[in-house]
Amino acid sequence: MKKVNLREVQLEDIHGNPMPGDFHEVLGNQLYMQGRDIKECELGRKIYFAEGEIELTDDEAKIVREAVKGWSYVARTAIEKMLDT
Repeated sequence: MKKVNLREVQLEDIHGNPMPGDFHEVLGNQLYMQGRDIKECELGRKIYFAEGEIELTDDEAKIVREAVKGWSYVARTAIEKMLDT
C-alpha cells in the first residue's frame, strides 16, 4: 500500500525550485473516461473525489504508472517519485 496525495505533488520548476502540482482531477478523469475496465474507472473516481491523502494498492499504483506514461517528463517523474516513497 502506498499513501499519496495527488492534490500536492511536488514538482520542480526550471530553476529546481519546488512547485506544488494538483493532479487529482486530471488523473481521476483520465482513468474514469479511458478506463479499460471497472477497476480502472473506480480508481479514477477514488482519485478524483479524494479530499487529500489516499491509499493505493500495488495494483492501483501500477495503473497510475501506466496512465501517466504519456505525460510530460516533469509531471510523470514527480508522480512516480511519490509512488516510490
